Amino acid sequence: MYDFDTPAPRAGSGALKWDLRGPAFGNENALPFWVADSDYMSPPEVVEAIRDAASRCVFGYTVPTEEYKNAVRKWVGERHGWDIEPDFIVPSTGIVSELANIVRCFTDPGDKILIQTPVYDPFASVVKTAGRTLVENRLRRDGDLRYTMDFEDLSRDLRSGVRMMILCSPHNPVGRVWTREEVTRVAELCAENGVLLVSDEIHWDLIMPGHVQFTAGNAGTSDNVIVLTAPSKTFNVAGLKCSNGIIPSASLRKRLEAWKEARHIECGNNLGQTACRAAYEYGAKWADEQNEYLWKNAAAVRGFLAENLPEVKAAPLEGTYLMWLDISASGAGSREVCASMNRAGAILNDGFRYGDDGFVRLNIACPRAQLEAGLPLLLSGYRGAAGK
Repeated sequence: MYDFDTPAPRAGSGALKWDLRGPAFGNENALPFWVADSDYMSPPEVVEAIRDAASRCVFGYTVPTEEYKNAVRKWVGERHGWDIEPDFIVPSTGIVSELANIVRCFTDPGDKILIQTPVYDPFASVVKTAGRTLVENRLRRDGDLRYTMDFEDLSRDLRSGVRMMILCSPHNPVGRVWTREEVTRVAELCAENGVLLVSDEIHWDLIMPGHVQFTAGNAGTSDNVIVLTAPSKTFNVAGLKCSNGIIPSASLRKRLEAWKEARHIECGNNLGQTACRAAYEYGAKWADEQNEYLWKNAAAVRGFLAENLPEVKAAPLEGTYLMWLDISASGAGSREVCASMNRAGAILNDGFRYGDDGFVRLNIACPRAQLEAGLPLLLSGYRGAAGK
């Protein structure tokens, strides 16, 4: 059994999540539940691989090794049922930065790019800062806070001249793991309308019981699909800057590689690729146990809310470690609620940034004692914003 109860010593280490508490929120003692990384230690197998690499005492320029690519290929095949070739893999230093590259490589200024809101806010940022036109396709929410796609509306938007769609799968922040049927339908609609489908699947290993991640790479034609993956969320190695684009189409792959080479941004991170290889070769059991731990953390949140704050409901958590909490009963906006929670000692993300002001986002990837210490602070902050 792996240890997820011992907190990692992150404060004072340059950790964005912890060391920006004072500068960004004015409360250096608050418990952070905002940035999407975890507060327990990464797998010991990954740590040991990095130590071994560091013992060579050189950190020069890096090219992807066959061992690294084969580790990615094996993980994708065994974990996600997608048989890929090593040549499909296009490494990068991060999914958001690679999204920005892809937007600029495959579209022109003014082109329409579709995202499904509410959604991770950098999606909108990479579109707007590139001078492209943002198309927001709203997800539907039922009475149980479960989100679905409105395929009639999506089809209509895709027919309006959209050049690219960015899919979030599993979805951040609403916690959906899209079904095989849903992902296949998205891929079909994109193919029918000549739309490049770019699927951000950074959370694809963080799947809760009863759900199965179906990668967009397995849906329909692969001629217009780019899948972006990384070990970063699963194994908490985002700071090592290693992500993997998977692009079956040789023409798309060569075009992106040439675009990056022309800008001298094709070189990878030595220790990042070391960590990725170790995670994918030895990390399956750790990832499974983490998902079990996260599911119990989610149950703790639901139990606390039911007992102490029944008007706040949580959207069903199917994937990711991010809980989407409906705070609309407070009568206050999400920024006001988060500010009140911050004053009480807990930092969450406001839903306004994702496109729904009636929600807040809670990161539960932390030792249970930290979560249990934070929930009463969340309660106090909510009541303060609601005037109770």
